[in-house]
Amino acid sequence: MKPSIRLSFFLSAVQLWVSTPAFAANDQEAVRDLLLKTFDKPEARLTVDPIVVDGDVAIAGWVQGDLGGRAFLRRKGDAWSIDLCAGDALKESQSLEKLGLQKPRADSLAAAVRTAEKSLNPAVLAKFSRFDGIFAVDENGGHTAADPHHRPIR
Repeated sequence: MKPSIRLSFFLSAVQLWVSTPAFAANDQEAVRDLLLKTFDKPEARLTVDPIVVDGDVAIAGWVQGDLGGRAFLRRKGDAWSIDLCAGDALKESQSLEKLGLQKPRADSLAAAVRTAEKSLNPAVLAKFSRFDGIFAVDENGGHTAADPHHRPIR
């Protein structure tokens, strides 16, 4: 391989490596924006933190008043959508496997969520943990068309 070809390959690899965090940051912003657009209200402000992105899936912690939980999102093309909201289930590998992630990826994502949450205020973590059940979310932010009263789906 000629030196100029090796240098070009090296620079391409460096460019890809450097651009990946920016892509992840844009995904985090897109996830935050979607959750805010869907659930934030002037009388009930929503905060979203932390956001862990792994390729085409993400888990975001959220708090709104006395309520809190985690959202599981998927990216389809350039658009993110909210699949469901839950509590501690979204930091467990077994739950993520049930959502279609392969075990190694589920293990990695669950560990990343737990790591990201280590720096949070214990009161915020308690709100995440108090979220009871698993609720599918439609494109308008509604919880399961079959159950508008927020009973958990299993």
